[in-house]
Amino acid sequence: MSSMQRTMTTCVTALALAAAIGPVAAQNTPVKVALLTQPGIWDAGLFAAVDRKFFEEQKLTVSFVSPATPADGVRLVASGGANFATAHSTEVITARSRGLPVISIATNHQFGTAGIMIPADAGVTTLKQLEGKTIGVTGIPFNKTMLEYSLKKNGVDLSKVKIVTVGFTPMPLLLSKRIDALGDAITWSEPAMYNVQLKKAADDKSTYRYFAFYENGVPRYYTFGVVADEREIAKDKGELARRYLRAWAKGQDWAIKNQAAAVDLMRKHSPELNATEAKANIAEIARISQSPDTQKNGLGWQDVKVWAAQEEFMREQKLIPAKVDVAKAVTNDYLPK
Repeated sequence: MSSMQRTMTTCVTALALAAAIGPVAAQNTPVKVALLTQPGIWDAGLFAAVDRKFFEEQKLTVSFVSPATPADGVRLVASGGANFATAHSTEVITARSRGLPVISIATNHQFGTAGIMIPADAGVTTLKQLEGKTIGVTGIPFNKTMLEYSLKKNGVDLSKVKIVTVGFTPMPLLLSKRIDALGDAITWSEPAMYNVQLKKAADDKSTYRYFAFYENGVPRYYTFGVVADEREIAKDKGELARRYLRAWAKGQDWAIKNQAAAVDLMRKHSPELNATEAKANIAEIARISQSPDTQKNGLGWQDVKVWAAQEEFMREQKLIPAKVDVAKAVTNDYLPK
């Protein structure tokens, strides 16, 4: 069985939150949404839109599926297995380079969320000082590319840095000093996790130094967003997308303004979430979800120029084989006015 087939099969046992919101009127439109993978704190706005009945207001009945990998969401959308998906901007550009007709219709985060994290007691204040250090990375190609690019842009001799793949549970290695730094730490995740392990306040920024890639040479890029199939949008001239994004935007706004309640809501759906970490996580997510662009145009707004710079970077770094027309890969046409 292929990876895609396994993903489609697991959808049968994935989340079905529609049942949690009571009887649904017959005229409601069913909508299937692919999450990134399992529900996380980054989904707070989406789950709020369900629990606060914002989707019901738009006559939508939403159910969720949990793909096996973050890359599967765009494939589910392109194959008709989901109406919308949460996906990283890199996945959208990669999918477009392979001919999949997916399009980003909103972005969750206005800024890239990956960067280098090193404990404050290492005394590192510039990237150049990472020479001689061992840096652990997850193994995600785009993240490693950004790491090496940032290091080189800041004058680091890569032959003097040891980069090792440590997977997605690097914290024990950092705490035991078997690695000196995390090479692709997520701004809202590892810093809070690190502080909790040190028995410090989760939002204490004095315990570590963080170098965001987009502030150290890499072009600004968006992170998670809402992805749809351009063919399906064309069928109803974007009417379903508009209804979906009205509820989605209200959910995002509610989670930003009610962070403690949003954490409680997510922990009902994912009890394994650490409450202390989650509160620091959602505060950081709220920060990067807003920008001068969103203040002017509303949550979810995307600048095509940002996408164009990211596409050019990915092409120059050989992460995609050919040029992608980002004008066809992103639109703000269906966001609430």
